[in-house]
Amino acid sequence: MASNLFHGLTALISGGPILFLILGMIIGMLVGMLPGLGTAVALSILLSFVYHMSIINMVALMLGAQAGGYYTASITAITLNTPGAPESYPTTLDGFPMTERGEGGKALAISAASTWMGGWIACIIFIGLIQVANPLITTFKAPDYVGVIALAIVLVGLVGDTPMNKIVISAGFGLMLSFVGSDPVTAVYRFTFGLPQLADGIAVVPFALGVFAITQMVVMYGTGRGATSVPANVGLKNLSKTAWEGIAYTFRHPGSVFRSAIIASLLGLLPGIGGFAGNYVSYTVGKRLSRKGREFGTGVPEGVMSAEGSSLSKEVASLLPAVALGVPSGIGMVLFIAAMSIEGIQPGEALLREYPSLPYTMMWVMAITALLSCSIGLVLSPWLSRVSRIRGPVLFPFIVGLAIIGSYAAATSSIGFSELAVFGLVGLAARKADYSLAAMIIGLVLGGLFNDQVHVTAETYGWSFLWRNPIADLTLLAAIVLLGVKAVPSMRRMLSQRGSILEAHAPGGSEGEAGEERPGSNIIIEVIVDAVVLVGSAWYFIVSLGYPSGAGRIPAGVSGVVVVIGLFRVVVDSRRLMLSRVRHSFPGTRGYRSDDVSLSEKGPTGVSGGLSRLENVGSADTEGSRAVLHESGSLMVEASESLEIPEKVSLRHSGGWREIMALIWFGGFIFSTALFGFKVGIPLAGGIYSLVGVRWSKSWQRALFVVVTVVLLYLLILVFVDTLHYTYSGIF
Repeated sequence: MASNLFHGLTALISGGPILFLILGMIIGMLVGMLPGLGTAVALSILLSFVYHMSIINMVALMLGAQAGGYYTASITAITLNTPGAPESYPTTLDGFPMTERGEGGKALAISAASTWMGGWIACIIFIGLIQVANPLITTFKAPDYVGVIALAIVLVGLVGDTPMNKIVISAGFGLMLSFVGSDPVTAVYRFTFGLPQLADGIAVVPFALGVFAITQMVVMYGTGRGATSVPANVGLKNLSKTAWEGIAYTFRHPGSVFRSAIIASLLGLLPGIGGFAGNYVSYTVGKRLSRKGREFGTGVPEGVMSAEGSSLSKEVASLLPAVALGVPSGIGMVLFIAAMSIEGIQPGEALLREYPSLPYTMMWVMAITALLSCSIGLVLSPWLSRVSRIRGPVLFPFIVGLAIIGSYAAATSSIGFSELAVFGLVGLAARKADYSLAAMIIGLVLGGLFNDQVHVTAETYGWSFLWRNPIADLTLLAAIVLLGVKAVPSMRRMLSQRGSILEAHAPGGSEGEAGEERPGSNIIIEVIVDAVVLVGSAWYFIVSLGYPSGAGRIPAGVSGVVVVIGLFRVVVDSRRLMLSRVRHSFPGTRGYRSDDVSLSEKGPTGVSGGLSRLENVGSADTEGSRAVLHESGSLMVEASESLEIPEKVSLRHSGGWREIMALIWFGGFIFSTALFGFKVGIPLAGGIYSLVGVRWSKSWQRALFVVVTVVLLYLLILVFVDTLHYTYSGIF
């Protein structure tokens, strides 16, 4: 252990890797401050640059970016009541009240010290747990992997208010995409449409860029605003005055940080849910155990410590299931596993045997980034807090430009442009119809492993695995039970309907009888998307039956499940559409009109698909939100005390048209690139966009933005071509 620990550190600090760590950390810090972007967008963009990198450089870049954003996400949570990531919402409950009392600098310092300390505690726990990783791996057989993957998908669905059936459909869609290309067992080509470019399957990079980066840019362009427009309340003078006091307070009262770090480390081991739930559970336990628990939510330092002590520690712990089993605990680890696959690294026993010091290098990246990002972020927080006010249309050309060249690098051909465009539309439709983007990408990334292990299970064990593999039995049973826990309440509401549409919406009727209405949903779009899902999955099922049984059995099974659940969704949402029409026809009936809320104001489900309500609670429009925990321990975020519904209604129409314009601009970037290549097409599209696509109050601002956009895009392309040695000259 000591030798690997030492070699892991020396491999990192020797020259290039430490520079990649710093670069990734800076990117993560900047993006982490932008609510709606988050580390998922940053990692999806960086994913396209890991080609031709050494393994150590890739680890330093990706994990540096992932770890770098967690403290800076708390800066806007504390100063603006707007968390940079949904996990940082508990920080707003005590951090922002401290800012209102003039203690914002102290709150920021407590957050920085707690994040760093919690991360280092988790690193110590990681060193201990990695020692038992090899015995753990050797006990896992093919059926056990199938069970763990099923459990991971179900656990994703337990977070947020997205219906479990939509979680399953989303994961099934991701699995269906993963089956495109050559079947590794039978070598039969599936769903390639005769295109040789699809023989190797769907690349993760275009998918991630499409559903996360492009989708978020379209939504931010639709609002026409930055992540927040609220001015920060912490200045340099105030920060320097109280920062040392906050750091000293944290070290004098470390109990809350230790407790949160341990809880989050254990939760970080859980696939699918640990990466998100850590902050909420740690804050809740802290509230119940702390002597000042009754004061939580009023601006007590222990509340900030309980929330932030878990923010980085859960990410450190999530490395263990990713390295040992290849199963992610959150969306960041999904993209990191994808980066390892690009480098040809297979998580599991092979990784620990061939690269024994690599897990320790990963741990050192997290530890060093924790110290640097918290120290630098604390000093720069008065300036960094202003980044979140950059308007979405200003960011648009740079994110789109990076997404286009990144998609080409992943697919190594112009097919990457088509994949990016398709998945951008898929992500936008899925987001608006309240499907889970996180479940989709987990299905895509784990689909290959799922396919292989199901093949082995069927050929080697058959049904005998039910009495020969207790781990598989337990994980599958847990998945089924959790499915029931999530699905039974909504089924009970549906079965308790009193028969008639008017009766269900009569005055005094229960909200649960309104037919699964969820704030932020748009029933018409949901019905359309449900119909497309049903037709598409039915076609996929029919095509699967035409392949040899070894190649078509698993795709047919997955798509068959999606067909059945998709039919159920069509029935449910069609009924909801009828109910909504009744509400329009009978204005006196009670019920929430889901289409009164602008789609562009939904929470950023592109960061953690299906978490819209949790992610929306910290926005500038929802100040005063409070988390309420049920007796059972489940988390529910209640409605805001000051929702600005009139503003949302006014944005309903203008935001929708602006999103359509964003899609047109996105198509223009791709078309220009296809015609003229990288060096001409992207800067040309960026220049035209900057000239007419962004509103400026003064002409000199427009001219300056045009010049800056064209120059920066051209420089980015030069770096891309020189670093990755990829270039595309276009049709002309």
